[in-house]
This record gives sequence, structure tokens and C-alpha cells, in this order.
Amino acid sequence: MTDPREIPVIDLFAGPGGLSEGFASYTGILSLSPTLSVEKDFHAHRTLELRTFYRQFPLGQAPKEYYEYIRARRVTRDALFSKYADEANAARLIAWHATLGEVPLEQLVERVRGAIGDAKHWVLIGGPPCQAYSTIGRARMTRNQNFSQDHRHTLYREYLKIVAALNPTIFVMENVKGILSSKLGNEKIFGRILNDLRAPFDSLDDLSRKQISRYGNEHQYGVYSFVKQVPWDEALEPNDYIIEAERFGVPQRRHRVILLGIRRDYDQGEHPTLESSPQEITVDEIIGSLPAIRSRLSSGDTDTAQWVSAIRRSGPLKGLSTKRFRPVKDCAKDAVAAMTDSVAEGAPFIRGAFHPRKLDAWLYDKRLRGVVQHDSRFHMADDLCRYLFAAAYATVTGDSPRLENFPRNLWPLHTNAVEDENGRVANFRDRFKVQVSDQPCNTVTAHLSKDGHYFIHPDPVQARSFTPREAARLQTFPDNYFFEGPRSKQFHQIGNAVPPYLAWQLADVVAEILENCLEQDRLDEPPEYEELVI
Repeated sequence: MTDPREIPVIDLFAGPGGLSEGFASYTGILSLSPTLSVEKDFHAHRTLELRTFYRQFPLGQAPKEYYEYIRARRVTRDALFSKYADEANAARLIAWHATLGEVPLEQLVERVRGAIGDAKHWVLIGGPPCQAYSTIGRARMTRNQNFSQDHRHTLYREYLKIVAALNPTIFVMENVKGILSSKLGNEKIFGRILNDLRAPFDSLDDLSRKQISRYGNEHQYGVYSFVKQVPWDEALEPNDYIIEAERFGVPQRRHRVILLGIRRDYDQGEHPTLESSPQEITVDEIIGSLPAIRSRLSSGDTDTAQWVSAIRRSGPLKGLSTKRFRPVKDCAKDAVAAMTDSVAEGAPFIRGAFHPRKLDAWLYDKRLRGVVQHDSRFHMADDLCRYLFAAAYATVTGDSPRLENFPRNLWPLHTNAVEDENGRVANFRDRFKVQVSDQPCNTVTAHLSKDGHYFIHPDPVQARSFTPREAARLQTFPDNYFFEGPRSKQFHQIGNAVPPYLAWQLADVVAEILENCLEQDRLDEPPEYEELVI
């Protein structure tokens, strides 16, 4: 019989494992163990599988070959998994490479049932892909007036089917903030989703109900907020479900809707919520200690001297002669003077001790003996000048410049880069954005896989966008978390993930609720009577 304090966690749409990492890292009153994680993307699954392998070892006891592998030194992945075959096989069993919506429902349910075992309580986590709820796709979405048949809702309903079939005690579902305002016809989508999650079995189509009716009871759920405590979930407003990550120790202004579902037979109304941090954590406190590196030129890059020469030839200081640009020009001029041949372009592994000033215990691993995946991307020389200006502007003003703040010679040749009659740029204002040193970062997004214009490093001397490791730190992935695939795939995984440090705090709330559930179980047990001897 499973120890009731060993709680299985099932992660659907797991990505590289941000939510799982937070739950697996929880070491409080219960053990929250990811026993199945499902992800369809090839590279994200490889990342997930590798991290699951790492977690098969006690904390701090991962083999030295793991570190050799992620440092790109000597050991291959195949050799690592062959040497530790038991742990590798366990990781393969937990990290399932599968596409939800294509896997037959019966197969999915049976795989989840096997991962739950005989546990009375278990937790479902995950973030169904958000294409149906993003602000970008809404115009297309309104053309289809049938919520249940719109293909963009299919994946959300896969999550819903598991809730309906196997009745987790708790579920945690994450999505973009745009889900709150999205409409289908005249109906608010978010209200429909809440109703579905409150009565998941009733919300399914006849075929799905028939397929899963043999598995369990038709439980209902309260759907609560992690940040606002109310007597019952119906008292919540849509915005109450938004978690602003910077309020909870994440160095990033990432605002997401995260739902907390509690099965009604264990729903006691009020529940614990997240505790906010006393102050925000800044970009510099997290990535300022990482080695300074330069960007790479998209053509003709042979050494740092050529990189510096290309920036100077592009004339980054032209157009800065007016009075309003004088302090920025001075800052940029000092930065150009400080660019030397000693600045490297980064590498898959750089040796050294690079402690962040905050979250050190969470992020830093002394066994790593350096930093991995801290290599820069390629940029055109013209963009390097824009990065240099933008970083200098932010250094002087404490703000990232809008396009209208750039000198005209640094404006990109683009049809959207035009001023209106008031001298403002309507659609291209934030095309180049610096992440300011003494503030939290803006939301790290998967768009980093395409270009780095929105994530310019605050140091003018480096004149570049973020590396995968910088993005990963700002997402609170530990330094020993390795992302598989080419750099673009690494960025995509990082930007789509839930910050693990936030997930760890969600796990703390979930564990306290589960502790109350276990206490309710004890109270519901029939009393034991001693036999009366006459």
C-alpha cells in the first residue's frame, strides 16, 4: 500500500518541466513526486527526460558524468544513460513523449492510472497550449461559434478528460492572461472553462462520457485562486486568478492565470494562498554575476577586434549630437572605448563561480564549477548599434527607449517604423527593448527563439541580447538544468515554461491543502472499539 504522504503528480503538456521541477523540489510536509510527465515536442521531451533522470538520484548526488555531459565534455547522453541504466529506464517511464489529442483516450487514462497506482490522493498539473486564448489569435477564433468543436480547445479538453475520468484531489492549470478576456461570439471563454472544470464529467461530449464513465465517480470541483482567499470560489472575479510572478520572488513581470482545483468532497472553502515577497528581485541581481560576453556578427566575425570594428564602422554615435542625447552619447562612447579584444563570445561551458546575488541557494550548484549554455547569438552590425544605444539610454534614464526615442539613423527600415501626426510610432514602439538592470525582467517569451530585440542586455559594453542561461536564470531554472536542442529550441522551451521557483511555492500551497485532506480522512475513519469482556 502506498504511503499516503507520497503524493503522485501527473504533468500534462509538461514542456521542459518547469511545473514538475517546482513540485519535485518541494521538501515540506509531504512528498510530491512527478510520476508521469507528458510532452509532444521532441527537444522539450529530451530536456524533460534528462531532468527526470537527474531527479532519480538523491539531492546533491547526481553522478559526475551528468555534469560532464551538460558541460559538453567527454560523456555523451547515450553513455550517461547506459552507465546508469536503472535511473535512465525510470526516467523514460516517467517522461512520456506523446501528443495529447492523438493518443487514444483509453491509452492516456490507463497510463495515468498506472502512474497513480493505489494512491488515494494525487495531483494533476499542466498548462494546455494557449493558442486559443492569446490576443493574437482571437479574430480567427470568433469565426467558429462552437466552443467544443473548435480545434484550439481540443488540448484543453484532453486535460479536462483526465480530471473527469480519474478525479485528482487537486489540479493546477496554468494559462496566459488573455484567457480572461477572450470571447467566442458573445460568450466569455473563461466563464465557460470555469464551469467545465467545476463539473468536468457533465461538460464532456457523449462519446467521451461513455469512454470514461467506467473509471470513477462524477466529482465536482471548486476552482480557486492561489493569491486571494475567499469563502467559496464563486466569490472570485476573473482577475483574482492572475499571479504576478514578480510579487513572489521571480525576477520577471510574468502575469499568468493559474487555477487551483479542489475536489468538492475535500473542499473546505478557504485555503492557504501564496505569500508575497518583501521586495522585487532585479535583472542585475540574477544575471549580473554571469561572465561578460560579446555578441557575434552574422557575417565576417573572426575575432573580437573585428566585432568592435564593425560596431564603430556602423557609426553608433552618429545622430547623438543633440543636447537631449548628450548623456546617452557619453555613456555609449565610454562603452565603445571599453570594448576590448579580451571579451569572448561565450561558450557551452565557462568555468568559474558565478553566484547570483539573490536566489543563490535555488539557482547555484557548486558541483557544476561554472555556467553552461551561456553563448551568444549572431546579430547584424546595425542591430548591435541599436543594442548599444538602447542599453546606454537605459543606463542613463532607467528606462528602455521607445522607437521614437532613437535617433533617426538607428531606425530600422521597416514599413511599421513610421511616426503618426503626434510623432509617435503606433505599432513598432517596443521593437528594441532593454531589460533594465534594477528592475525585474519583462515576461520571458518563446519569441526569443526568433530574435533577441525584446531582450537586450543592460550592459552597453556587451551590445547583445540574452543568452539561454540568462533567460533560464530569469525564469528561475537552476544552473544545472540543461536544455536540449539548438539555441532556438532552448529559447522556445525556456520561454514557454512556468518558472520553477514559482511552481515550488504553488506546491507548498497544494501540500498544505493535501495535509488537510489527510486529516479529513483520519476524522472520517470509523472509531475503533475494544471488545468488551464480561
